[in-house]
Amino acid sequence: MALLLMAALWMAASPGMAAAPAAPAPAAPPKIPLAVVPFVGPAAGVPEAFGEALGEAIRHGLRQVRAVRVVDSDSILGAGQRLNVSLADVLTDEAARKLARDLQARGLVSGTYSLDGDTLKVQAKVADTRDGGQVHQIEEIAGPVGEFVAGQERIARQLLQQFQVKLSSHDERRLQAAFAKPTSSLEAYTLYARAMWRQGLRTREGHEQAVALFGKALEADQNFAPAHYGLGISLYATNNRWKGSGEIRKAIQLDPNFPDAYRWLGDLLVSSPRRLYDQAIQAYQKAVELSPDYAEAYVGLGDARQAKGQSDEAIAEYRKALQLEPENARVHYGLGKIYYNEKQLYHEAVAEYERAIRLDPKLMEAHLNLAELYEEKGLYQEAIARYGQVLSIDPRHPGATYGLALVYEKVDAKKAIDQWERYIELASTLPSEKEWVDIARKHLNKLRREGQPK
Repeated sequence: MALLLMAALWMAASPGMAAAPAAPAPAAPPKIPLAVVPFVGPAAGVPEAFGEALGEAIRHGLRQVRAVRVVDSDSILGAGQRLNVSLADVLTDEAARKLARDLQARGLVSGTYSLDGDTLKVQAKVADTRDGGQVHQIEEIAGPVGEFVAGQERIARQLLQQFQVKLSSHDERRLQAAFAKPTSSLEAYTLYARAMWRQGLRTREGHEQAVALFGKALEADQNFAPAHYGLGISLYATNNRWKGSGEIRKAIQLDPNFPDAYRWLGDLLVSSPRRLYDQAIQAYQKAVELSPDYAEAYVGLGDARQAKGQSDEAIAEYRKALQLEPENARVHYGLGKIYYNEKQLYHEAVAEYERAIRLDPKLMEAHLNLAELYEEKGLYQEAIARYGQVLSIDPRHPGATYGLALVYEKVDAKKAIDQWERYIELASTLPSEKEWVDIARKHLNKLRREGQPK
């Protein structure tokens, strides 16, 4: 034993011997899921759908806290439809409990508001699923209607205390910035809030509606930086990359300390046909400089490094993101691309794509890449099922419609013809699809000729 111990000590002290790898830093715990629905109150004296503005102010604050995951509006509306619960009405305690449980949220926030002259009174409540679904009233907030954002900050902070969310110094700084008065126009903020709710539906139609509402908000206040930022995201989602990039840049000009805008600018640059990867890296690095705990910015850095062919550096950036957010679907999507495209690791790539989809069932890119992978491997039925999943989320998705037509060519000529016709009808109105429509017409004509009797 003594000899073995001496040998071990000699090996540890000898130069040139490989040191044991340092243990990775512990990953952050899973995020606390919280849902906030629009508040309900009178229409007179405030802009249309003002209750959405109250809900959005709270959601915006909660988004700044890295330990919290804010449930998107698409999930909330889906749960309401399943349970036959109307969000336009005041939620009963039982309805709030059912919604929270269906969403698997730790808490669901709803509320009412009333006006007494120029005084706005807001009464929020939260269904807390930790203690059997108890519904707790939050202290009523009263103040001038034009200062409603400050009141919603008090509600948001009470929620964070109730769920024992520990705030980092970065969280606190972002919270303070989030509740600084973003616009003096009540009309502009309400339109912006309505747009954010529709953007959260994550469908083409939702983004198209959001574009119109963001535009109206900017007519009311052209210096409203978050509205430019939101407009840029929805323009990008509707295949208007150039205008989207312009709106994101306007947001940065109005607010140079806007980390989310830098991150999204990086996303736009890294996906640009002009291969602006170095500029994208600069944008992501600025986002990290402003928010060192910004996992999505590290994901972007990984994407940009991967696009430059720096796969090992990309994996390192993705690992930084995973330390901050173990449940980040985009990390696993990015790793899936590297494993398949760079490392030729088929099974590992499939596992990463599937994990991304489990974490975010509406991550279109993961579905599409997995479908393309299956098609390349000759697993046509699996590819058809995956494209079908995308189209069940967004029936007008041009990429999935196009991909499905290509796969059908391998297994069913008649279905392929039907699918090409569907794609051409859909894509003919989209400027970004012009080149692909021409290819589709050639495929369609070829299939029709081959199907004619000799």
